[in-house]
Amino acid sequence: MLDQSFSTENFRKIFDLENRKGNYLEGDFFPELEKLSQKVQASSHALREVRRKKISYAPEKYQELKSKAKEQLEEHKSDWENELVKQLDCVSSEVCNRNFSFGLTELDIGTSKNVFVSNKSAPAYFALKQMQFNIRRLYKVKQSNRHQIVCQLRELLCDKLPKYIVRTDISSFYESIPRDQILRKLRDDPLLTLQTKKLIRRVLHEYGNLTGNDTGLPRGVGISAYLAELYMRDLDASIRNYPGVLYYARYVDDIVVIYCPPPNVGTLKFKQLIAKSFKQLGLKRNREKTKIYPTTPFVMTYLGYIFDVDNGLVKLRMSDTKVARYKKRIDLAFSDYATKANAGELSARRLLEKRIDFLTGNTRLVNNKKNVVSGIYFSNSLLNDLSDLSSLDDHLKAAISNLPNGRLKTRLQKRSFVRGFETKRYKKFSAQSLFEIVEVWKHAS
Repeated sequence: MLDQSFSTENFRKIFDLENRKGNYLEGDFFPELEKLSQKVQASSHALREVRRKKISYAPEKYQELKSKAKEQLEEHKSDWENELVKQLDCVSSEVCNRNFSFGLTELDIGTSKNVFVSNKSAPAYFALKQMQFNIRRLYKVKQSNRHQIVCQLRELLCDKLPKYIVRTDISSFYESIPRDQILRKLRDDPLLTLQTKKLIRRVLHEYGNLTGNDTGLPRGVGISAYLAELYMRDLDASIRNYPGVLYYARYVDDIVVIYCPPPNVGTLKFKQLIAKSFKQLGLKRNREKTKIYPTTPFVMTYLGYIFDVDNGLVKLRMSDTKVARYKKRIDLAFSDYATKANAGELSARRLLEKRIDFLTGNTRLVNNKKNVVSGIYFSNSLLNDLSDLSSLDDHLKAAISNLPNGRLKTRLQKRSFVRGFETKRYKKFSAQSLFEIVEVWKHAS
């Protein structure tokens, strides 16, 4: 049986798991632990130094120094371990306290939908992580793979069989999900423990108090994605199992269906099924984004790509929204350079070069042990029509042409979106550099 408890032992598993992901929680939540960790690192370094200088010592002296260094290292490791257990004991006690609160607050990030965050405390962080783990493991909940969906669609749209492609999405997805239905489902299900259900109710109650609404899940809080996926299972099943449906995929609120009706049967009944399925769950279709495409030719935007389909050929281009986002980032980078150059041209120039390198190239994300890569190729790897990248190169060249610094112009003219995509060019950035690079875009849509 799965241990769902909000215990020191389970929080230690979360701590170790996040460490393996490259998310070091010591600095965020446990400053005393971070100090002890520095002592462990210093002792480990001292032991390595003794071993490195082995030939410099007499055998007896070397053994003495090595034993002393090992003893100090083990002592510091023990202090670190004891402090971690002590801290996690306190976290567990606070989470299980009847007056515990997630301290939910609303953030305006410059988009049409605000997001919500819990307070920056260890109890709120570990409680949410444990809740997510419990739901994910018990209900086998996971979000669809964007890359996989696009690959599958590309292959299915290559054949010339007669079919319809239905594209729709859910209006205000997180905000419209009925909380009472989710809570009723969880309350009637014996899988989750009472403590997990209690904490789920608490975070949703805090969200309701903030918004004054009876419906919705807090966008931005990790557990909302798991609850939404759990809630959408009935809709997924009703559409996927309908006669004539060849393919169904949903990525959060974006839905695509490939439908092949029986002879002399149109799409009316199928549209009615979708509308009925949405209504039963208390959800609304986005009518503006609901479209039915014939077999060929047609152009459809889905998951950041434009599918241009004609007689079995499928061209994948960048979505208009994504192209606009890249252009906006180029403009913001040059605008920030113009502002900062007055105070210090050299530092402004170096930062502009880093930003253009970041946009036109690829990089491995720092502090991430999974070696996650990102960039112009890895964020758009399924493109087989590079015309949009050429358009971005033209936009970049126009911005470069307005620069007063001839040497900077020459250096930046070597940067290219097309070349960065085709060569998968890498550029390394430190954590500090990445922070400075993205700072100018953090509120850009």
